[in-house]
Amino acid sequence: MYVGCLRNIFNRNTSGDKEMTNLPITAQRAQEFGLIPQGTEESDSAFKERVSGELRNMGYMIEAHEAQCNRLYDDPGDGRNDPMTGIFGAMSQQLHGVNYHIEGRDQIGADIAAGYIAQNPKKEMSADLALLMVELFGRR
Repeated sequence: MYVGCLRNIFNRNTSGDKEMTNLPITAQRAQEFGLIPQGTEESDSAFKERVSGELRNMGYMIEAHEAQCNRLYDDPGDGRNDPMTGIFGAMSQQLHGVNYHIEGRDQIGADIAAGYIAQNPKKEMSADLALLMVELFGRR
């Protein structure tokens, strides 16, 4: 991870051309790990899903959630759209021995949902949350 960051510092574009992207963190993660950059026909959400899914499959949990949210893990967030929710969910799944046998962007979604549930325990859960838990944890 640190080597990739240092590589980006020394390989910056010094020609004066600015790379136009709405997703600087996601684009940086794609470049660091040799993934295909965002195409002209690829939407921002499709790009985030593709890059984060590929990184998650490669075993880069933190970088995958950074790419999904287009934020660094230590950026303050609103608790719903920050990388730490997904990272916390992935860690919770590992600690509880949960394996959904899913990959890529589907695993990213499971990480985020598990993180949200783990961070917001309620004695009385809503019907939506109950259905989400059945969908997530009913597959074990």
